[in-house]
Amino acid sequence: MKEDRVTLTIVLVAFFAAITFVATSIQVPMPSLIGKPFVHLGNAAALLSVLLLGYKRGALAGGMGLAIFDLTHNYVLDAPYYFFEVFVVGGAAILVARTLRYQRNRQTVNLVLIIFSAIITKFITSTLHNFVMALVKGLTVQPAIAATITSIIPTIVNCIITMIVVLIVFPILDHQLHGKLMMSYN
Repeated sequence: MKEDRVTLTIVLVAFFAAITFVATSIQVPMPSLIGKPFVHLGNAAALLSVLLLGYKRGALAGGMGLAIFDLTHNYVLDAPYYFFEVFVVGGAAILVARTLRYQRNRQTVNLVLIIFSAIITKFITSTLHNFVMALVKGLTVQPAIAATITSIIPTIVNCIITMIVVLIVFPILDHQLHGKLMMSYN
């Protein structure tokens, strides 16, 4: 029985890592002075992983999916950052979920607050990351701030897309997974 649970855990983490990888591959490039930002569904998939699999397994799956994408698409230096960022963003979502006792009080307003906490955290971490990367690339503070500001639009678009996708998809997947698959998982 324990081997079945371990196998199921491995399969679910690998599955959600693959979903996050594929979701990140669906992208629309955006103009920016720093890096090559693009709008994608990877953040939504990573957050769904955390909300559906729990903090540790979900953040591991989402982080692996984003990191593997970065490693295979010439963003090697960004891979560790985005791997760990999923733990920070997912941690914010889980903290709010536990504070609101979402497992017992599954109201849409609570789900919106959980997702909102995650996207605000993502916005802050991405903006700080963009600023630090501008400095690392040799810009002084004022040009780094200007470059960071140009990166805010893609970040905001990604956050809005994450909010919409997770708000629509999570209730459906949560019902399906907990109704069938998760019964043997818990």
